[in-house]
Amino acid sequence: MKTVYIYIIVILTILNSENLNSQSIEIDYRVSVNTNDPILATSTIYKLILEDNKSVYYNNNDSLKQFKYQSFIEKTKKIGELTLVKLSDNHYSYIKQDFMYKNYKKDTLIFNEIILNKKVIVGENINLFNWDVQSKSDTLILNQKCFKAVTNFRGRTYEAFFTTELSQRGGPWKFDGLPGVILYVRSLDNYFIIKPEKIIINNKKSEIKNPYIGEKIISWGKFKILFKKKLKQQLKKLKLLSSEGEKGSVEITDKIEYLGIDKMGF
Repeated sequence: MKTVYIYIIVILTILNSENLNSQSIEIDYRVSVNTNDPILATSTIYKLILEDNKSVYYNNNDSLKQFKYQSFIEKTKKIGELTLVKLSDNHYSYIKQDFMYKNYKKDTLIFNEIILNKKVIVGENINLFNWDVQSKSDTLILNQKCFKAVTNFRGRTYEAFFTTELSQRGGPWKFDGLPGVILYVRSLDNYFIIKPEKIIINNKKSEIKNPYIGEKIISWGKFKILFKKKLKQQLKKLKLLSSEGEKGSVEITDKIEYLGIDKMGF
C-alpha cells in the first residue's frame, strides 16, 4: 500500500509541474525550539522563498521577542553580527540571522553557523534525509492537502507533512527531499517544531542569488570538529576560573546532541 501512495504522489507532481514552475512561493514558519533548559526556549518567525531550482530560508536578526520567557532577560551585548543575551540564573544565549541557500541543480546547501562568537559558512548536500512516506493526502494544513512522512536525522525522529500542490520540492531549514513542499515538521520529543503561518503564491518571480559567493565554505564534518575543539577550550578556561574562586558548575546539553557530541560540562 505504501508503494501505491508514492506512485500517486509522483503522478500528482508531474501533473502540477508546468504551473508550479511559473510561480514563486513564500511561506512564513514559526519555529519553536523547546530546549533542554526551558529558560532558553525560543519561538521565531522564518521565511522560505522558493523558485524553480533555488530557495532561501532566513529569520529576523533584531528581535528579543523570540525568547518565550521575556521576564528572564537581564541584559544584552552586541558582539559583531551577534547579540549576546543574558537571562537570569546565569543562562546565556544569542540572537543571529540564519540564512540558508539551496541550489537544487547543484545539490548544494549553504548556511551560516557560529562557533562561539565567530561566524563560519558550512556546505552540505540537500538530500540528507531517508524519508518513509506513511499516509495518503488526508491532512489539511493551511488549506493544502498533505502527505505524512517520517525520518531519523542526527539523533532525533521527525514527522513531516508535505504538499504536492505548491511545488515539486522544498522545505524549511535542512528539511527537503520529498516530492512536494514540506509545510510542517515536528521532532517526536517536541524539541523542534516548525509550523507554517502564511503561504503567498507570486506569479512573478525574482531571481534568488547565492549570498555566499567568495566565502570560505567548510564541510559539515569539519564544522563539527572545530565546534567540539572550541567548546572544549572554552570549558577548560571556565574550569580554571572556577578553581581560582568562581563557584558553580557549567553544563552544555543543547545542540551538541545534534552534532553527535555527548553532554559536556564540569
